[in-house]
Amino acid sequence: MIRTKKLKFYFYHGKYLYASPNREKLKRGGFSKIGRGVFWFFYFIGNLLVQTVLLPYRFIKNQILQTAHFGRLRWRRLSQAHYAKTLFIFLIIAALGWAAITVLNLTAQGLALKDKILRYTFFGQNYLSEAKDALITKNFNQAENRLALAYQTFERGQSQLEEGGQALNQLLNFVPQKRDAERLLEAARQTAAAGVYAIQLQKNLQSLKFTSAGLNDQDGQIAAIFESTQTNLKPALQRISEAYDLVSQVSEKNLPAENRPTLRDAKEKLFQAKLALANFSSIISLAKGFLLGNKNILVLLENNNELRPAGGFPGTYALLKIHNGSLRQITVSSIYDLDGQLKEIIKPPFPVLNVNDRWFLRDANWFASWPASAKIISNFYEKEGGNTPDILLALTPDTIIDWLKILGPLYLPKYDVTLSADNFIEKTQVLTATNDSLPTNEPKQILADLLPLLLQKISAADGDTWQKIIQGLEDNLNSRQIVIYSNDSGLQNQLENFHWAGKLEATDRDFLSVVNTNLGGTKTDLSIEQTINLITTIDPDGSLINHLQITRTNRLPDLPKAENIAFVRIYVPAESRLINNSGFDYKNLDFAPDKKYKTLDEVEIWQKNLLKDVDTGTVIGKESGKTFFGNWLELAGGQSKTINLTYRLPFNLKDTDRYSLLLQKQIGSLPANFSWTLNIAGRKVEWKNFDAHQDTDLLTSDILLDKDYFLGAVLQKE
Repeated sequence: MIRTKKLKFYFYHGKYLYASPNREKLKRGGFSKIGRGVFWFFYFIGNLLVQTVLLPYRFIKNQILQTAHFGRLRWRRLSQAHYAKTLFIFLIIAALGWAAITVLNLTAQGLALKDKILRYTFFGQNYLSEAKDALITKNFNQAENRLALAYQTFERGQSQLEEGGQALNQLLNFVPQKRDAERLLEAARQTAAAGVYAIQLQKNLQSLKFTSAGLNDQDGQIAAIFESTQTNLKPALQRISEAYDLVSQVSEKNLPAENRPTLRDAKEKLFQAKLALANFSSIISLAKGFLLGNKNILVLLENNNELRPAGGFPGTYALLKIHNGSLRQITVSSIYDLDGQLKEIIKPPFPVLNVNDRWFLRDANWFASWPASAKIISNFYEKEGGNTPDILLALTPDTIIDWLKILGPLYLPKYDVTLSADNFIEKTQVLTATNDSLPTNEPKQILADLLPLLLQKISAADGDTWQKIIQGLEDNLNSRQIVIYSNDSGLQNQLENFHWAGKLEATDRDFLSVVNTNLGGTKTDLSIEQTINLITTIDPDGSLINHLQITRTNRLPDLPKAENIAFVRIYVPAESRLINNSGFDYKNLDFAPDKKYKTLDEVEIWQKNLLKDVDTGTVIGKESGKTFFGNWLELAGGQSKTINLTYRLPFNLKDTDRYSLLLQKQIGSLPANFSWTLNIAGRKVEWKNFDAHQDTDLLTSDILLDKDYFLGAVLQKE
């Protein structure tokens, strides 16, 4: 039996062949026929299996070879300019076609979105218009409902803009108009929301009932009303502030030309609303401190026809006892009734010796800054038998005259007299003088009778009249015809923030306030015309020299008791140095009668710091953080005099620096004409906040000094 070994295959010229040690034997016929048959059987079967397994491999190999060959052919063709150009054009057409289809789709979505937003905006505007109409008719419930609907409508429009499809939003996010549209919609939404809170404010304030006895607190709800008002004020102010900020970010360039004025108007109105709400918030806080709880308020009725540093001569006073805004007690009397109770002999500031050899409450408003005078007044009031007042308020007849202009004449049947804006000063001066023919022989009682009638007429006023009354009150506070002082430091800070405290304000630059004190006993100041001219010169080294000219004219005829005798004080920055002065009337009042005086600390300090110019009699002193120059000026009827002062300011200007002038009007005084010339030789104006005429190096500004003014500029050396 022939034994064979295992067959082996090898690859030769692309075919698999068997390999065996007995291959030569097989060729020589060394095997039997059966053996050869078995061999060929297994050979063909094995070869078939091998070919089957290798078929996929050969297919993949051939495809790779063919693809590579095809790629080389195609690349050679694409390298030809004709084929490359054709392919590029095809790709562009395909891209444009895809883009056209996409843009058409987005445009369709955008047009639908635009229509929806415009529809929501239209309805929102209608709701706002209806809310405005409801407010005019004082239908606050309907106004609140319409504002709420406007808020919801604008909110829905904003949601539509946000839900416009991801692709559309991503595309529009790059478009400035889309961002501005979002801002305007959000601003409209915030404004409508602020309106809802404002309606709640109005409802709260409507529940306050003002009568001739003040606020009605029968239900004891006034404190809660104030709290609720403040609770609604905070979000209203926040919403309006957000709306203003959003509108401020909108670019006018992205709007059609015809819509740009509307945007500017909206921005201005939102700014005014923001400012009004902020002020109203402060006023509510101020009113809480002023009215809530038990308050003793001392009111001085100051006659500014006889000017004093902090207003006028306080011939009449009123003590008001208030509980939660309700007037529980009022006492009106002559200041002389109080002064008659003073036992101490107090030494006055030396100029007061011109009218009295001792100091009383009636002359206590000596300091030009109302807080300083108010503390002295409170001290005198206690010495003369009164309790320490919580609040001291001084007002001139101008306030009542302004209210009479709004409310109309008041008839006082007890005196058979009608008081109007035209005759108030004349009638009250006659009726408040000592007159035995008056029914009660109490000359100041007319003012006690007038106040309830005035409050009653105010309480019956309609909404428009109320607005005028409040505006008149604010105007008199700003023009310093009313000044207020509080012993509560928090309330006092609020008054000072509103500039209603009558304080000489602090500043690190130039300052000027001209204060006249009528110490002649005549009521002539309403007939005195005052003009103030200031020339400021900046030297090359940056030092500043002020040349001040004050002209006062007595328009009364030259008759007895028509003369005006005033101690004039000019307040300037601390440490200013007087160079020269002229035009004053020398008056020696440096001594007092030989009495055992008690001297108040405030006056002792004031007089201790005085220096005197021997030639002119002008005194140089310190008061309320300022330096003042003081002296006398006497004007007979029909006479006019001019004061001249030159003084150096205590600071220098750098090459680039700010210069400012704070002008403060005297409390209770009439408006005065003020002219200021700034000599800026060698410098140029980079910025200023006032209107001025410039002629070469001279910058001139004319102002009616009816309130305080702040004038500022930034100057650069050339």
